[in-house]
Amino acid sequence: MGLILVLNIHGTINSPSAARRAMTELKVSKKFTASVVTDDATTLGMLKRCKDYVAWCPVDSSLLGELLEARATVSSSKDLDAGSLKKMGYGAAGELAARMVSENWRLSSVEGIRPFFNLAPPRGGFKRSARRQFTQGGILGENPKLEEIVRRMI
Repeated sequence: MGLILVLNIHGTINSPSAARRAMTELKVSKKFTASVVTDDATTLGMLKRCKDYVAWCPVDSSLLGELLEARATVSSSKDLDAGSLKKMGYGAAGELAARMVSENWRLSSVEGIRPFFNLAPPRGGFKRSARRQFTQGGILGENPKLEEIVRRMI
C-alpha cells in the first residue's frame, strides 16, 4: 500500500452521477484540484469509475512536500505557513510529507489542512491529449508521467 495523487482534469460538467459521486469522495470535484488518497481496493474502484475525468499516479515525499509548501491551505483564505505547521507539531512541510508517506495518511486525515490542493493549469500546456487515456496517447487514467505535469502546475 502507498499513497496516490489524484488530479481532476475536466471538472464535473456533463459527467455521470456515479463519476461525480466518486470525485466528491476523492475530494477532487473541481477542475485542476488534486488530493492524496491511500492505495486500497475502494479507492481504486472509485478511480475506475471516474477514469475519464481524472489522472492519478503514486506520490513520493518530495512531490508531496512541494505541494504542501506551495499549495496547501488551512482555510479558504489562509495558506499553510510555518506557524500553522508548528501548531500541528511539524517543523517543515517536508517533515509532514515524509510522515504522511511513511504512515499512509490521506490528505483528509491530516487535521488543520484542507483535503485538496487548488492547482493552476500547467505551464506550457498539456503535451498530450486531455481527452484520452494514457494508454491511448492522452493523460487521463493511471499516468506514470503525471508527476512532471503536477510540478508544472504548482
